[in-house]
Amino acid sequence: MFGTDTSSCGVAVKRSINNELTLSGARLVLLDEVYEGTVHVVDGCINDIAPGRSKVPGAIDLDGGYLIPGLIDLHTDNLEKHALPRAGVVWNPLSAVVTHDAVMTAAGVTTVFDSLCIGSMTRDHRKQDDRARILPILVDGIHKAQDHGVLRADHLLHLRCEVTDEDVLARFTPLVDDPLVKLVSVMDHAPGHRQSRQLDRFRQMQITQYGWSEEDADRRIEAWMDASRTIGPQNQARIVALARARRLPIASHDDETAEHVREAKSAGVLISEFPTTRPAAETAHSLGVRVLMGAPNVVRGNSHSGNVSARDLATTGHLDILASDYVPASLLHAAFQLTRDPVGMSLPQAISTVSSVPASAAGLADRGAIKIGSRADLCHITGINDMPLVRRVWKEGRQVF
Repeated sequence: MFGTDTSSCGVAVKRSINNELTLSGARLVLLDEVYEGTVHVVDGCINDIAPGRSKVPGAIDLDGGYLIPGLIDLHTDNLEKHALPRAGVVWNPLSAVVTHDAVMTAAGVTTVFDSLCIGSMTRDHRKQDDRARILPILVDGIHKAQDHGVLRADHLLHLRCEVTDEDVLARFTPLVDDPLVKLVSVMDHAPGHRQSRQLDRFRQMQITQYGWSEEDADRRIEAWMDASRTIGPQNQARIVALARARRLPIASHDDETAEHVREAKSAGVLISEFPTTRPAAETAHSLGVRVLMGAPNVVRGNSHSGNVSARDLATTGHLDILASDYVPASLLHAAFQLTRDPVGMSLPQAISTVSSVPASAAGLADRGAIKIGSRADLCHITGINDMPLVRRVWKEGRQVF
């Protein structure tokens, strides 16, 4: 009854006797317009789009709401949360991957870039050791889950490389040729710049969080800042070179200044993740570097770390992509938030920040839009008051939620 075949849009699909799907009775959010219509799917890809309701026998009546492309999330920390649910606790990797996948699909995400950190973002050695230990285990868990066909969404890898870590290259190099790796970002979380510009505030946070003495905090912070000045630049150059040799998209992280962005652009960076200031975002946009901001920033109305507001950047036309960051459900919520005051984007433009634009930035030409020939990755959305809710999700024409 079932077998593997290749659809007309070039994707492998599970075929059955009935390999067609018709979705009708919803407002279709296309690239540049919205209207009530019908989408017809054959062998996992969109075969036809027409206005009005369908009278085809077996058509699924969505009874209102919106039909949008499946969301594409270029940066989520959600998998690490399931793999390290508490300090010192490492969860079964297959269980963590499958649970994470279910959460992402329920949030409307059909293509997930699992953002795994290579290298320490703190000088807390326990956290550093935990992350180093789970990295290869989680990658293996994703492969096993895919091999056993238990994942609902497509899972790709976004390797986030902390350039101040002396071991980052040794851990990055064995992974860079993994076929799941589709995005690489370079990060420098040393205090005194970028995300942690306010050194005194950062110092106090570390003392509070990790219980360090003031002397210990000063010593660790100085060592971290020294690593940023010494090994950081050479690590970043080598990571970028390895990624470019494999034609992998590269992202910078927490750009603070116009000079940060210009340096990133000259290195071949295509995406500026979470720029911390308006000048950095404006410079990125002017240079054709796509600006990615966290969806929680949009939903909350401001950055949790005191940096530039994503809503403000959207209002001035300097936001291109949203990522769920630390809250999967925020991605859809934020996209609809962009259509309201003070931003006022059209719905197609807002939805493009979580679908067609991230697809383009990551080089995924087969998905991210409701158009003929595209993969049938689709979400049926309704709402309660102003809250959009995911009702059903299809990946390659197969219902997965």
